[in-house]
Amino acid sequence: MPFRSPGLPVGPSAFDTATASLYGAFADLAHRPAMPHCRHCVTDADLALLAAPVAELAPDVVARFVAKAGTTWGDGHDLRRVAPRALHLAADHLLPFSRAVLLEKLAAAGWSSWPPAEVDAICRFLLAEWHRLLASPPRAGHAAHRWLRQTAAVVADLDPFLRAWSQALAGPPGPPAVHLAVVLVQSDLRPDFPSSITALFDTTAAADQFGAWLAAPATLDHLRAAADALAGTPDTRRLTLAVDRLTRYRAARVRAV
Repeated sequence: MPFRSPGLPVGPSAFDTATASLYGAFADLAHRPAMPHCRHCVTDADLALLAAPVAELAPDVVARFVAKAGTTWGDGHDLRRVAPRALHLAADHLLPFSRAVLLEKLAAAGWSSWPPAEVDAICRFLLAEWHRLLASPPRAGHAAHRWLRQTAAVVADLDPFLRAWSQALAGPPGPPAVHLAVVLVQSDLRPDFPSSITALFDTTAAADQFGAWLAAPATLDHLRAAADALAGTPDTRRLTLAVDRLTRYRAARVRAV
């Protein structure tokens, strides 16, 4: 679906604000005690646990439900009710599986056709989650390009996220530039072979959009500025190498035309 960019303010409280709005947008959805389920693998006790207030659902209860949602436990309506808690837990890495699993379930449930207030709340939450990620140093399972790959499976337009990344790069040098360096130095992207950008995404459209953003002059300018500003820090070598690789990637794209 086209992403509805909400123009979210950036700040330490933005994620909490978006999370509260997410829960609020779905607050009127009621638990269905008689939801469809497989009686062999979903017990009455399981159903009772899922009846708790959504914001209080335990991570293990949400994980068990999401894993079975749409097959042996509940349908799109039931996943819709639990979606705020599932998204919140996934953002905080509190589910025992990749957030990609949850996003695929939401896509299968047709989340983009849910009421506009709910869709808008999810869009706001995803953008707030993205801002929070960019402001945090990359680590295993917490890299910007991996988050984008997962998100591209359920939104058709990465532009709001890429614009947010550009804005973050234009600010004080730090994690946003290091996330970019990780893409260039520690991913499957090969700078001399621009077509390798497709290895980072599951769709050609997302790869093309990200590749065009990566090759934009402003992206290289921001990366160079960060490399200069962070000289002498633990990130120096990675940023210097990233500048070289991005320069080669841009040149290779020109040759490939």
